[in-house]
Amino acid sequence: MSTLIDSAEFSADEIYQIQQTDAVEGAAAGASFAGIGISNQPHQQLANRSAFLKQRQDTNITNIGVLQGFKALFTGSMGQNGYLKLGFQDVSRGLIQAVVQWGFFSMIGATPGSLKNAAWSFSFPIAFPNACEKVFTTWVTDNFTGPEALVNGGLQLEVGVATVNGVTVATDWDDHATINVSNGSTTQGLRGFNLFAIGF
Repeated sequence: MSTLIDSAEFSADEIYQIQQTDAVEGAAAGASFAGIGISNQPHQQLANRSAFLKQRQDTNITNIGVLQGFKALFTGSMGQNGYLKLGFQDVSRGLIQAVVQWGFFSMIGATPGSLKNAAWSFSFPIAFPNACEKVFTTWVTDNFTGPEALVNGGLQLEVGVATVNGVTVATDWDDHATINVSNGSTTQGLRGFNLFAIGF
């Protein structure tokens, strides 16, 4: 038994309509429509459309799978300590997942003397899979007019070498810095510091 051979193509308004006067004509040497005959022509055209649509559907399924995999690279956790994972095509590394993390290190209620020129270990909310590239810190205060407002550079944060798990941050206060520490309610002053880290 011979079969029609599909050819993936689509043309609008092309399906042959068998006429009342058309004789039944199957495939044969010299038959109409390049040898397949009038009776087979609509079937051939529909078979070609089906092959065309199947070809497009296979492409769509592949593309949807790629997009779903790419979407899975975008995850995160919002909160005072959180992270955001972003998938992108790095010009040197190819497809990677960049990670942005942030957190708050609280100094509320501490005595100023215990905070002066001290080192503090900060653990990232999640470990970077490969490396931490940059770390940034900013002081947090609820008193913008007091001595903890970083007047004359007397109060600084110094960032140490970061690992994939965390970083050490040191407070650097000069001898003339007078610091008020917030207790979180009635006493205004230094509350701690925010930390931002970028890696992959």
